[in-house]
Amino acid sequence: MVQKNILASILINNYNNKLFFKKCLKSSLNQSYKNLEIIVFDDVSNDGAEKYLKSIKNKKVKKIFNKKKISESGAINQFNAIQKSFLKSKGEIIFLLDGDDAFLENKVEYFVNFFKTNKNLEFTQDNPIYYYPEKKLKEKKVLRSKMLTLHTWPYFNPTSTMIFRRNFLKKLLNEINFSKNKFFKMYFDARAFIYIYFFSKNYASSEKYLTLYTQNIKGDTIKNYNSKNSFWWERRKEYHYFVKNLFSKKKKKHIKLFDYYFTFLVSWIYQKFN
Repeated sequence: MVQKNILASILINNYNNKLFFKKCLKSSLNQSYKNLEIIVFDDVSNDGAEKYLKSIKNKKVKKIFNKKKISESGAINQFNAIQKSFLKSKGEIIFLLDGDDAFLENKVEYFVNFFKTNKNLEFTQDNPIYYYPEKKLKEKKVLRSKMLTLHTWPYFNPTSTMIFRRNFLKKLLNEINFSKNKFFKMYFDARAFIYIYFFSKNYASSEKYLTLYTQNIKGDTIKNYNSKNSFWWERRKEYHYFVKNLFSKKKKKHIKLFDYYFTFLVSWIYQKFN
């Protein structure tokens, strides 16, 4: 049995996800583990999602309505949403969830138990079930839990698979927080996994599939994760800058590997000939 006194927090970051947000919030409210709070950060939605959120009357749901985006960068706005939601939360175990994704009903219970069993654990993750709402494609399970490695960037698990112990997330948010004028393409998942890879010794991966990860076929979600376009290589280049800055902040020596030079070469070629 899971100890009832362990409070879990689900932090939902939502922006214009009206089509999927109801499913997202419902999946959180329907968790088998009941001692939880749900913090929803709405980042100035204008598609009706904000109106729907205001209509929700449930004591478990705490709402934050942002008045103005802090940046033109989705990555910077996402980081701000997670940071503000974390400050409002009180849970010992923190689950992150994007507003277009969803949890299977036993996810929170499973991982609260997992943290309870592994008392030194700082971070864990499950695996995404790829969900294609705009095409008649079957849901696809993708095993990524063994891919916590820099050599396969940017194939990190998505943000919605990430689960933290509170004290570690507090430390991580401070360590990976740089000026809002930096790292416009570095989303939270990439920042966090880089930090965990280098500076955490107490993480573990699960082979469970408990997260529905929505694939936006028409938008940029899939298009920009293609090594045949310049955006891909610009993100890789920014990733290397981020690693360099992180090591400098931690006063650690940064060793440049082959991928560093290869990325900058390909990025230069795209800029030169496109």
